[in-house]
Amino acid sequence: MKPKHRQLLDGVEQAIIQGNGALALDRIEALARQLERDGLDDASKAKMEKTLQHLLRLAKDSARGTQRAIDQIRDIVKNARSLQTYDQTGQRHNTPTQAILAQRF
Repeated sequence: MKPKHRQLLDGVEQAIIQGNGALALDRIEALARQLERDGLDDASKAKMEKTLQHLLRLAKDSARGTQRAIDQIRDIVKNARSLQTYDQTGQRHNTPTQAILAQRF
């Protein structure tokens, strides 16, 4: 595998680790263009396939972790919307909040 290919793959991996999907896609497209220009021999193809499988697992794990975090935040906001407090006389008051869940796609 050429050093330029390795550098592009490392850039994709860093973008995935940073959670920057747009940058990862840009770098994947740059890698694809570079590979189109340069081509790959059989040994490099095997290494590239192994590396791409690693990046795929990394991206899937990142997506699962992000989804778990989103679910936890939803639970926190849901619980915060229905806070129950007690006044000095022991009366319970339900104080709903108007927090709006932010959604990013």
